[in-house]
Amino acid sequence: MILKNIEFFLSKINEPIGKIGKQLGGLLLIIMTIIVLIQVVSRYIFNDPISWSDELSCYLMIYMTYLCMPFIYLKDKNIAMTFLLEKAQGNRFFHVLMMLIHIFALVTILIWIYFGWNFFLRGNVMANSLSFKMYYIYIMPPVLFSITLLSVFQKIISELNNFISFEKIDENKGV
Repeated sequence: MILKNIEFFLSKINEPIGKIGKQLGGLLLIIMTIIVLIQVVSRYIFNDPISWSDELSCYLMIYMTYLCMPFIYLKDKNIAMTFLLEKAQGNRFFHVLMMLIHIFALVTILIWIYFGWNFFLRGNVMANSLSFKMYYIYIMPPVLFSITLLSVFQKIISELNNFISFEKIDENKGV
């Protein structure tokens, strides 16, 4: 019961964060598309390319990716090879395997946050064609991966709860 309450609490935090991140990521995708279209028109019709468009599009892509991470993780939309998971589905081993996967993701994200933060601390350089310091780009991975950790914790708690309260499903009788 306490695990369910923790999971519910985390979902009340994670779902709005995921939706906002998804919407902001979509907005950045639209802005990035407009910038690239303007660049194409400028380069091939007016024969006067915009020097900063490629770099800004790259930075917008970075922001978009990290803004969408909590939503992607919560909705299980990550790239995955599921052949082992499909074999284990329907028994307790599945939940153990899922917990291990989420713990592996947790460790990977913690490493990413650590090195991302160190990279951010060294970001006292100017962007190539835009007049701002790279701090603004380098801060995004550690901050948004820290937020993604909440989604990882929610998934771990959910799988732990499913493991504890597991009931084998009889395909002939239902539950």
